[in-house]
Amino acid sequence: MTSLVFPDIDGAERWYVAAKDGVLGLREAIRCGAKLSEDTFDELFGLTQAEWRAYYRQQSTRHEMFATLALFAACEGGIRRDFEWRSNGGFGQIHQERFRKIRQQVRKEHVALGSILDGWISAERSNAWLQKRMAGLAELFRQRNDLAHGRISGGVAFEPVYDRLCVIREKWRDAVDDFRGY
Repeated sequence: MTSLVFPDIDGAERWYVAAKDGVLGLREAIRCGAKLSEDTFDELFGLTQAEWRAYYRQQSTRHEMFATLALFAACEGGIRRDFEWRSNGGFGQIHQERFRKIRQQVRKEHVALGSILDGWISAERSNAWLQKRMAGLAELFRQRNDLAHGRISGGVAFEPVYDRLCVIREKWRDAVDDFRGY
């Protein structure tokens, strides 16, 4: 099986589910004598039912946060790879010239994600429905920034973010046949 160097959002979702199952299976793993790290074994061995529930809630909350950040990283990586392909390529990509200009205007290696999304929003003026989805994506990334910088202290739900990203991706691909993003 060949895997991508950088995961897409579907790969992030598969990891999320497997890791969530792994956290749930830790208690049973100890009962079965499975080989765990010493730190995990020491932390979990002998927990009461109430202590296990508290531990599981804490780990699940952490997992949701880290998995959501990984999901955003996969999404952003896909958008940036598409931007690189589109702005550097000579293969007749849709909006190629627009993104080449964005790259030239920035005059540095790093192009802000907001600039790339703004480029898409202005490029797709005739598709109001796509512009709306792109604005929704920009809002999701503002929330990601709040999460990444510790400004969101409550629970973070991976699945609703994943579902929204999937809908946006589907609409984006419907509008732009050669979109290679996330």
